[in-house]
Amino acid sequence: MAGSVRISRSRGSLCGLALVLLGGWGGVAPLAGPSFGYGFTPDQAWDVTHGRLYLSVLPGAVVLVAGLIVLVTRSRAFGGLCALIAALGGAWFIAGAALVRLLPAGQAASITTGAPLNTAPSRIVLTGLTFYAGVGALIVFFAAVALGRFSIAAHKDHARLAAGLGDAAGVAGAGALAYSAYADQQGQPQHLPGQTQDFPAPAQYPAQYPTGPDSFPPDQYSTTPEQYPSHDPFGLTQDAYPTSQAPFPPAPNPFPSGQDPAGATQTGLQRPYGQPDPGSPAP
Repeated sequence: MAGSVRISRSRGSLCGLALVLLGGWGGVAPLAGPSFGYGFTPDQAWDVTHGRLYLSVLPGAVVLVAGLIVLVTRSRAFGGLCALIAALGGAWFIAGAALVRLLPAGQAASITTGAPLNTAPSRIVLTGLTFYAGVGALIVFFAAVALGRFSIAAHKDHARLAAGLGDAAGVAGAGALAYSAYADQQGQPQHLPGQTQDFPAPAQYPAQYPTGPDSFPPDQYSTTPEQYPSHDPFGLTQDAYPTSQAPFPPAPNPFPSGQDPAGATQTGLQRPYGQPDPGSPAP
């Protein structure tokens, strides 16, 4: 669904126009150059040789047609394909003369670029760049830019698709369609933020760690008296220790009631404040 999103014609307008101009120049310049003393042999203008036909005219025509399609198309897939074809045409401008040498000797001899009409070193380099290598590099550059622009679906493209489909949700509906296509490709559930997810029933995924009353055997951790007897581990029962008398009797008071240095017995400590000790002698 994302590949069917239509784009505006202005998406490839600049790159398409550049490809049209470069393709026309690459196809026509070798034919018209001898009229101005500029180009390669033969020095006759508009003389279509095998070298000019296969190395300039045909690749220039391919780039020109691909540039026209890039200029006017609204299809992302078709525009990207034409941009790729234009890039291959630019690559042929750069390396075509060298690749032709791989052909049999009889065929390769007739497909050549020819000798430069001007033998000055600077003019030889300039002629090779403007007719083949330089124009091919520019064609590859603009074709790559066009291919990158066609590979992106902008926000306004999704909005235009939603309006064409009559979706009342507008951009949200277009985003849902694009996300659904992406989820189908990735094999993921189609859920958007804000939507309720339908989780699978518990029966589809049994519990890995059971927590019910039947999870563990009932007698695994028993605390009954049969398992843990209450007898004394040292062989004495609880009755062996008498409880009638305290094991440690209270120590006697070393100070009699009348000689208590604190001035009060244990009973006097509990008397009200200001009253004399009844056990102490009268003054």
